[in-house]
Amino acid sequence: MAELSSRFIPSIYEDFKDLSGAEPRELARFYENNHTVIQNLETDEFFDLQVSYLTALFDLGSHQKLLDIIDEPIEVSIMHNIKEHNGKDVFRKLLYMKADALYHTMHFTEAKNIFLQLLRMNRSNGFYKEALAKTMRKMVPRFVKNCRAMSILFFILSAVVIAIEMLAIQYFFADYAVQVETTRNILFALGWATLIGAELIHFFQVKRQVNKIAVSRK
Repeated sequence: MAELSSRFIPSIYEDFKDLSGAEPRELARFYENNHTVIQNLETDEFFDLQVSYLTALFDLGSHQKLLDIIDEPIEVSIMHNIKEHNGKDVFRKLLYMKADALYHTMHFTEAKNIFLQLLRMNRSNGFYKEALAKTMRKMVPRFVKNCRAMSILFFILSAVVIAIEMLAIQYFFADYAVQVETTRNILFALGWATLIGAELIHFFQVKRQVNKIAVSRK
């Protein structure tokens, strides 16, 4: 790597810190444009700017970019026993951002494991509880998938009955109109009941599991 001016490197750190309060996009752009120089900073300064950059990516919703580099500062925070960044527990902050990015890139199992770890670190944290519950709700169990399939079947059967009702019953079998209409309504209601019932069961199962974790000492 080309040798860099000893005066220029510190100025990059100061220039970045001067951007404090700037828009996340501006912070991210500055970091990316000066990444080569920033890598040559002392460990604590590089870590400081890297976490600020990751925070900007988090605010921008650049989830994959964040995932590409976040493991490094997590390891650095452990190896160098760095506990805080801007007054916040930096290890938990980085873990939360990683889990959130995993959630938004649909890696729900990995996100769940990290949110579970965070909740066990701080069982009273409402953000961790909600993040874990939200992730677990995305992890649809087999019985919900089966119920969704059954509800679709009921809706299809209801549509078939409607077609028969319009094409044949009202013209040739009027005496059966009431029974057919009742059948159609029952099928339609069963579709909704199966769908909503399964989703509600899953919702409350997740809620119970998360609350149990929050009060457990294990």
